[in-house]
Parts: sequence; structure tokens; C-alpha cells
Amino acid sequence: MYRSLGLVGAALLASLSSAQASAARPGMAEMDCTVRMTATPTAWTIQGFDPFGDVAPEATFSITYVNDGDKDCRFSPAFELDQPPFGLSSGSGQRIGYVLLDLTDSQDVTPRAGRSVRTTLQREIVLKANQSRTILYKLAVDADKVRDAGTFSQNVIVEARDAAFRTYGGTRLTLGIDVLPSARIGLAGAFTMNDGQAVVELGELRQGVAPVPLQLRVSSTGRYDLAVSSANSGKLRMDSTQWSVPYSLAIGGQSVNLAGTAPVTGPAGHGYRRESLPIQFIIGDVSNRRAGVYSDIISISVSAR
Repeated sequence: MYRSLGLVGAALLASLSSAQASAARPGMAEMDCTVRMTATPTAWTIQGFDPFGDVAPEATFSITYVNDGDKDCRFSPAFELDQPPFGLSSGSGQRIGYVLLDLTDSQDVTPRAGRSVRTTLQREIVLKANQSRTILYKLAVDADKVRDAGTFSQNVIVEARDAAFRTYGGTRLTLGIDVLPSARIGLAGAFTMNDGQAVVELGELRQGVAPVPLQLRVSSTGRYDLAVSSANSGKLRMDSTQWSVPYSLAIGGQSVNLAGTAPVTGPAGHGYRRESLPIQFIIGDVSNRRAGVYSDIISISVSAR
């Protein structure tokens, strides 16, 4: 059983006009070739990534390059970190690696060492005056490095540079990913599956803790809560008769009240976690009970914070 809660984050993008870019980048060439860049969308953020889902953390974005000058422009786009080190960050903790691909030429333009590396396979963009061209890019994040919920980002500068490394225009982008609070649960130990439902055999009922090795396994991006309910409100019942045996439940050492839907709070702390919580069945008074098979249905769900 699995449930996740959403977290919405916003990343900001500040764009530079050609004149502003020239002021911010002293080495920018002052000539008739002037490239204006428009990014779509305004921030490159992978929205709503579920670390325990089956969708890869990647998305496609674009930049439209426009020659606002009077002469032909011949250049290659270059990505540079606004502030190293490389990797998406929430401000603390381990950074998350990513890959940035130019889908037009299938070129890796990731600024791992501070700026993207220009290769001989990368084709230049040639724009006549007032001409434009749109380039598609794919941002893919290393899912194995995602260990917490939240918004992780990094600011980069995109510049149009010629073969002599002269710059004709630039803009700023925010790359990022919004990671949902997410959790999932499963069972380990003495159980079997029947029609998609876990069946736990408690053996011959005796008062006390049933000798059944069973664990609830929880994977979560952070803190979580468990909700536990019993179809018979904490009673093992024999078929549709009135015969029953009371019992209680403990998960990870916490007693669970089965009279209603009982909340169980996971351990405190932040960040990704994998935990194995022992499940104990404590059988009540079995004296003067009719022989037969007694059963109950327990439902356990998890919600991430």
C-alpha cells in the first residue's frame, strides 16, 4: 500500500537583455551581431517527481535564439555555472547530479566542471539578421541521488559564443527538480499471498505474543505516519458467528488501538530512510472458546509528511 503527498515549489528565472548581459559579462563582444535568448518555460524545473514511482526525472525545454543585429551571427550555446559547485541543491545536504543534453545534435552540454565543454561534433548555429532558431534541451536528474523531498535547484548562465570565445548575448536560467514527499510499505517474514492479499498464519491460538516473525518495511523520503484499522475492531472472529478472541497489535514497539483507525507516527528525523518495523500480535483470553478458525482483516497505509 502506498500513498504520497505533494509539495509545490517555485523556481525563479531572471533573464538578461543583451545590453544587461554585456554589462554583467565584461568580455562580451560589442559588435553588430547581437543574440537574444528566450527560454521556454521561464524556469527549467522537473515538477512533482515521486522517488518511488516509475517515471524517470527528466523533462524537455527549449531556448529560442534571435539575431537582433545587422550581421550574420555564427555561435555555439555554452552553459556555465553561476556559482559552483556543480549539482542541484536545496541549500544543505548532498547535491543532486544532472545531465543537460542538446537534443538537436545529441550533445552533452552539462557544465560539470563549471562550464559545458565545446567539442568538434557540436555544430554552430548560423543566424542571419532578424532570423531565429529554437533548440530543444533535455534535463535529466540522477534519481539515485534523490534522498529527500523539497525543491533542488542551480542557476546557470547561457551564452552565445563564437569559435574565438567572443560572446554575443546571454541569459540566466534556473535548473531544478521538485521532489514529492513519498513513502511505500511492504511485508517481510512469515506470510503468504492469496488473491493479492497477505495472509498471516498465527498458528494455534495461545494467550500472549504469537510466535510469528513479521516485519513492516517502510521506505520514505522523510517522516511518515501509518494508519492501521481492523475489520473486527481488534477481534479474531470465527466465520460469521459471535465467537471471537480479543487481540492487540504492536508495530515497531508502538501499541496500536484497533478499536478504530489508529495512527502510528514514524521515527523523528529528516531525509531518506529504509526501516524494518517488527509486527507483534498479542493474543488475549482464549479460554472457553469454540474450536475453529478465527480471523480478522488488518489494513495498513502510509502517508509521507
